[in-house]
Amino acid sequence: MAPHFYSGDDGPKSDMTSSAVAGLTMTSNPVQHREKDAGPTFQVYSPTCDLSKTKQDAAQVNKSLNLNLGLPFDPRKIVLIRKICQLLSYFTEWVELLAFGGWKKVPLVVRQKITMIAWTLYFPVHRVLLGRSTGIHRDASPEYHALTSIMWWGNMFPVTIRRMRMSLSQLHVCHPLKHANGTLRHSPLSILPEITTRRTYSCLDAAVVTKISHDMASVLKVTDGESSKKKQENDEVVTGFFLQHHAEPSEKVIFWLYGGAFLSGDSEGNLGIAEYMGKQASNRDVFIPNYRLLPEYELDDALHDVVLAYEYLVFVRKVLPQNIVLLGVSSGGGLVSRLMQTIAEQHRDEFDKTYGLARYQPDAPFSPDSICASRAAGMLDDRSSLMPSGAVLMCPFVDYTEPKGSFVEYVSHDLIVNQSVYEVGVPYFAIKLGSHEQRKKSSPVYRSCRDLPPLCVVISEHEACYDQTIELVHRAREDGVTVHMGVWKYLCHVFPMLSTFIPEGQESVTYMINWINKH
Repeated sequence: MAPHFYSGDDGPKSDMTSSAVAGLTMTSNPVQHREKDAGPTFQVYSPTCDLSKTKQDAAQVNKSLNLNLGLPFDPRKIVLIRKICQLLSYFTEWVELLAFGGWKKVPLVVRQKITMIAWTLYFPVHRVLLGRSTGIHRDASPEYHALTSIMWWGNMFPVTIRRMRMSLSQLHVCHPLKHANGTLRHSPLSILPEITTRRTYSCLDAAVVTKISHDMASVLKVTDGESSKKKQENDEVVTGFFLQHHAEPSEKVIFWLYGGAFLSGDSEGNLGIAEYMGKQASNRDVFIPNYRLLPEYELDDALHDVVLAYEYLVFVRKVLPQNIVLLGVSSGGGLVSRLMQTIAEQHRDEFDKTYGLARYQPDAPFSPDSICASRAAGMLDDRSSLMPSGAVLMCPFVDYTEPKGSFVEYVSHDLIVNQSVYEVGVPYFAIKLGSHEQRKKSSPVYRSCRDLPPLCVVISEHEACYDQTIELVHRAREDGVTVHMGVWKYLCHVFPMLSTFIPEGQESVTYMINWINKH
């Protein structure tokens, strides 16, 4: 079966319904329709589609693209320009700290309005003066070309972990939380005391956001002496945010993991887009837990936090696993994959009658207490019941071995995983994970996908993580997993997170929402 195509000029031809695609034009985001002479914008692969043509030579593909903003030279290869950018970066570092501190003190609604006004003024000017000349292909939307003209210059300046974290902490400026009447909320948080049961509210003007900090030590415990890993302070505490969209708590919940290459990202920055997707997905509640980051911690610490957070959702909030859809962004997609693989691996190890999921520890068994108690209470009937109903992988980062293919070639034009991000981020995986075998063992793409639930994968054909995502999809399908995949063209990593600005992002968000609503 061949993939389906959808082009903005002749209506939907994919498994997205006409009403769903039409719904893209009903949002309040300031995007325009695509040019009528643009080519097909994305391909939708059903579980039975032939994937043989999805593999490609990234170096050859680059030769066909419009690189470096369409300039006849690569500014990065001019030493003088690089030196100037490095000096500017060095001397403005202290100003940057002051500026960012001041920006964070500005009320959120003001920051959001400033951002939207700036875009509204900038985009028409770019469209008239530069049109579709700066992106990697003219078939990308005019909005994406306009973003490229701004974001490409990130290639020229050194990236630090602090800058990455500063940037991702401001994602909610581009994805504002709103009241029921559509007006912007003045604060991203209506912080309420944490509750361990689902609460019913008499009236909701907007999603209620609860700040979570729950000690799981009394709920689940690792068997004494089984772990050689030294416990750290707050090792058993789950933190994050829980969004309730409707007066009545939803039966189904989205478990959302943010991205940031394991070096950056936070739950608060994802509140806006998570609220929107949860609301469109039949008013589902959304849980966004925090997890520890490199380089201060280890990759295993991040997975431990994710497993613990999933246990919190199941055993403390009493949400049935079959009513949970996982959603992971970039590195969050890698953690979502490892969470499901951990559940499946423990099940295959025939720990059904004795061991539960409990907290993750490398090469250590899990505590039986939680599952036994849950079975006794009649909530879970067997070990496999811990598996969620499905997972959405948004541009997943799933290969932590030595970079190759698209992860090397496409950083030259990827607006998110650019050359500067590549240079600062990649060395940490060798430092933290060590040998090739250990890096391979930690990578979801090299682990079995047997017994995983249905997957929805969204990816750009021209982003850094393309090759590894295709490998993961191939492995999953070979292991019998049902996989739906939407592949967009000429876009950067995690382009759905840019849905406020580009129509391709809105299309991909709608595609994911439609899939979630079926699970």
